Amino acid sequence: AEDGIRDFCLSRGLGDVYKRQGNYVLEQVELSDESDPDDFEEPEDFSDIEDVHVDDDELNDLDKLMAATKKKDGSPLMKLGNTQREAMKEPQPSQLQRPEVVDDFIRNFMIKHKMKRTLEAFQQEWYELTQKAKFTAGDLSYIPDVYIENQKLEEQISDLRKKLDKANILTEKAKATYDKLRKERDFHKMHHHRVQQEKNKLNQDVEKLKNLHKQFELKYQELSNKYEVAMKEKMLLKLERDRLVTKTDAQQKNINELQERLSKEAAGINEDSPTKFDEKKEAKTSKTIRGKLTAIPSEERTNPFMNMTFDVYNGKSAVQFKSFKGHLMAISAVAMHPKKSIIATASDDLTWKIWTIPNGELIMSGEGHKEWISGIDFHPRGTHLVTSSGDSTVKIWDFVNASCMHTFKDHIQPVWSVAFHDTGDFILTSSMDHSVKLLDLNALKQRYTFRGHVDSVNKVNFQPFSNIFASASADKTVSLWDIKSGLCVQTFYGHLNAVNDVQFSLKGDSIASCDADGVLKVWDVRMVRERNQLDCGPYSANKCSFDKSSTIIAVASDDGIIKLYNEAVNKIENMLKGHEDAVQDVKFDYNSKMIVSCGSDSTFRVWQ
Repeated sequence: AEDGIRDFCLSRGLGDVYKRQGNYVLEQVELSDESDPDDFEEPEDFSDIEDVHVDDDELNDLDKLMAATKKKDGSPLMKLGNTQREAMKEPQPSQLQRPEVVDDFIRNFMIKHKMKRTLEAFQQEWYELTQKAKFTAGDLSYIPDVYIENQKLEEQISDLRKKLDKANILTEKAKATYDKLRKERDFHKMHHHRVQQEKNKLNQDVEKLKNLHKQFELKYQELSNKYEVAMKEKMLLKLERDRLVTKTDAQQKNINELQERLSKEAAGINEDSPTKFDEKKEAKTSKTIRGKLTAIPSEERTNPFMNMTFDVYNGKSAVQFKSFKGHLMAISAVAMHPKKSIIATASDDLTWKIWTIPNGELIMSGEGHKEWISGIDFHPRGTHLVTSSGDSTVKIWDFVNASCMHTFKDHIQPVWSVAFHDTGDFILTSSMDHSVKLLDLNALKQRYTFRGHVDSVNKVNFQPFSNIFASASADKTVSLWDIKSGLCVQTFYGHLNAVNDVQFSLKGDSIASCDADGVLKVWDVRMVRERNQLDCGPYSANKCSFDKSSTIIAVASDDGIIKLYNEAVNKIENMLKGHEDAVQDVKFDYNSKMIVSCGSDSTFRVWQ
């Protein structure tokens, strides 16, 4: 311990302090309970300690005590300088880096550069020389710090260069991405600018079109008014023309008779008796050709289809099968042959034609009316055809002789529709003159005139196997009439606009009617009340037709669509689109496997 203290003081530059203090020896002393304090020897030299005098008052004051202590110059520690006192402090731990030996440097170099075979050869030769004592510890030298620092700096430079290369690559990629994004931004800006220009242009076009639409609406309204006025004037002119033609014909006939009479009187020939004879003969001949009046059928007949059931037409899968350009102008009506897949079409081009379906082969055509043909119907036996026209006439066409059998001129205004009785002996006609007429086909003359409607009668139809018929009028009513009594049996009210069509079901217990508002109504004949209603508007519903099951009703509309209405579920089952203009008529064929429609686009179409 003494040597340690001495070495510590000498290493710290405290040699004088060590010499002045002298030598001190530590001696072990044992103390017991019987020891006397006087037995202890008093130290020889406590002069320095005795010089320190401190009053009792100063012991309680720390500041005064420290000041008194600093005044004493005899203390060895107080006489030391700041440098010596710092040297006396406890030494702090430090780290000393050992320099690298040459052989270790060589080994590390080879390991770093992966020179395994050279390293093995070096190790082998090195240890051989070491074992042979050709090397001593003194022969080995240390690598200078400069080389080590250079190596570290080279490694740092290499790392920095790698990082720089990576940074350059990233910079190039970032630059390329930036250029790409800048180009895309410029492209999108240009595209946005172009879209804005197009949007502004479209808005301007829309405004122009709105203005044009308003102008066209005004023009259309004006033209519609002019058209209505022109049609009224045309109708009046036709009536005046017909009246004048009739009057002229009568006057011409009188003139001819007067000329003949004058010429005969001048010749001195008295022909009074032969003229009367010829008239009687002609009357007899005419009576023989015309035949007798046909008796009204019995009311006790039964409907053979009353207790029969038929399959419901599959309207959901109905699609257009074929379309045919049948006439030069609008086709106003179509009729189905009662026993064959044959149809007859009537057109505004003053002609009627007979076709096969579904192939659409033309069988026969006829012309003779002076105005548009409005209605057409087949004889129940399929041997004759009846047509009605805007020239106020009804013509009977004979298929055997391929000629017009007879022309009825009983109406004074256009005839809208015709319908055969199930016996084939009677024909019903409805006209704009507010009347319905019953024509006797055997006698070739009018039998009855039914009056009661206060506006144009647009459609008539017989109840199957009955003497009852229904009429649809522009006065918004549907009426039932008895041909035997000539009276109106029942009138159905409910339509809010002109009724365009009325049809009986095959069993005769239901009536379907449609009006110009597009409303379809189904009436119960037995209960005399409305059973169902379907609004197909806002376009006019022109015609309607039952299938054989009386469940599906086809409605022809002005919007060019055929609506298939299922009365059992009270909803539209399908909408057949294909016509380019208003659909004027629609019919199911005789076995309800096809639908035939015709329209203002001059075509008739077959749907299956």
